[in-house]
Amino acid sequence: MLKTSIKLINFIGFSGSGKTSSIVSLINYLTKITDFKIFVLKNIHQHTIDTKGKDTYRFSEAGAEAVIARSNKATTFFVNNALNLKDIIKWLEEAPIKPDIIITEGFRELKNDKILCVSSQEAIEEQFDNTIKVISGKIASESRRSEKSYEGIPIINALEEPEEIMKILLPEFL
Repeated sequence: MLKTSIKLINFIGFSGSGKTSSIVSLINYLTKITDFKIFVLKNIHQHTIDTKGKDTYRFSEAGAEAVIARSNKATTFFVNNALNLKDIIKWLEEAPIKPDIIITEGFRELKNDKILCVSSQEAIEEQFDNTIKVISGKIASESRRSEKSYEGIPIINALEEPEEIMKILLPEFL
C-alpha cells in the first residue's frame, strides 16, 4: 500500500470502460462541494505524452532531461524519465501546490482501495481483487445494471451518484 498524507482515489479498468467519464464526474462533484485541490495522475501505456514536432518534443529529442512549458493558462513538466508512482507522489507532497486528493487512472500496481470501471460482468471477473471497493463505469448505467453489487462490492454509477462513491472511499472528507 502506498503511504501518503494525500488522499488517493484509484480508478482501474480496460480501455472504453468508462474510467475517464467517471473521473470527470467525481471531479465535477468534488469541486462543487469542496475547495479541495484535486490532481489527476494518468498512466499512459501506449503512446507518448508530448506531440511529435512540437517545440517541447524537439527539446526532449535533442537530449533535455526535462522540459517545462508555461503558457498564460498552464504549466507542463515533461521529465524524460519514467518515474515510479511512489516518487511522483513524494514529489507532489513537496510541490508548491499541494493536492488534497490525487485521482489516479490506470495504476493497477497500487495496493490501495480502487474503483473498478467495467462494461461487462466478464470484465469484473477478469479484474476483480481484494483492493476493489466500488464497481462503476459503463456497467453501472441503469440500462446495463442487473445487479446492485458483486461479491458484496457495490456497483455505483459515478455519473449519477458520485457522492455515494465518496461516502465509501473517503467518508472523512465529506
